[in-house]
Amino acid sequence: MNEIMPKVTGTSKSEIPVYEFSKENKTQVIPYDALKSSIRRDPGLVGIRAVPTQFWTMYTILTSMLAENNVNFTEGDFHVQWNSSKAYLTDAEKADGYDAKKAPVDRWRHDKVITMLQIPGIVAGRDNEIRNSAIGLTLNKEGLAVAFGMNVHECENFNVLGGTVLRTYNYGNDEGLQWELLVHKLRTWISGLNQIWKVQNEIMDTMKEYQIHSDIPIVEEIIGDLYIRAIKQAYYKGDITPFDTHELSNFTKEMIQARRTEDRLANVWDIYNWGTSIMKPGIVDIGEIANNSNLWASYLMSKFEMNLQEAIIIE
Repeated sequence: MNEIMPKVTGTSKSEIPVYEFSKENKTQVIPYDALKSSIRRDPGLVGIRAVPTQFWTMYTILTSMLAENNVNFTEGDFHVQWNSSKAYLTDAEKADGYDAKKAPVDRWRHDKVITMLQIPGIVAGRDNEIRNSAIGLTLNKEGLAVAFGMNVHECENFNVLGGTVLRTYNYGNDEGLQWELLVHKLRTWISGLNQIWKVQNEIMDTMKEYQIHSDIPIVEEIIGDLYIRAIKQAYYKGDITPFDTHELSNFTKEMIQARRTEDRLANVWDIYNWGTSIMKPGIVDIGEIANNSNLWASYLMSKFEMNLQEAIIIE
């Protein structure tokens, strides 16, 4: 993923930077100022829901809460997706040479965005390892979501465990939160982050302890089950699944590659990370990375009958 920086042009828009999508990159980095200058998500837009606040405003609220609670964090890149971005151009702007790939930053609307705030040095788990965690902020066509994950690295596995996702929209059986309630919960969760990391680490440690016997074709069984679920979701209004059929193709390729390199899937944690290894910007829909990672964890906990706390609500 290459960062395409805004450029100053010599047209009538000379004072406004230009943002351009590269043909090779379906998903790419966008500078924060360019994102903040883009078109707002407001009521009345066709095909997408309005959001209670803009992505960049939500980001400011989130980082302010972390700073107020003296949480050490590192800011990550902002990613947008070409097929969920649109340039709204006048005839004059088209005549100036702008098009669906290249336009002044204030003419773009980005309907899917993701960024992650890294929180390093969490001492957690039964072995008291030093682990990394992160908070991911995503925007999709339904709304905003804030997800808390363990062992997360930008453009690497995004592991959202324990049901720790706050959304402004309905998702499966989970109802979206009203704006005031979401802000309240977010503030409370951030002030009690150690409780969230404790739940996530319990799940991680339990997954690691659940050993997979090498003579049991558990991976093939999981792939078959997921394909059936994905087909039901796509064609028969079935329940939501952590992967669609296209993503399962990548999932299966990862399995074949693992077999070729003789990688050993020794436990459920290995299987979970194997699945989340394809959940990256540029490979899957960035608006669903957090949801799918969380759903994938829930699927495995159910399949292997792990009696674990799936959600934490701190009041």
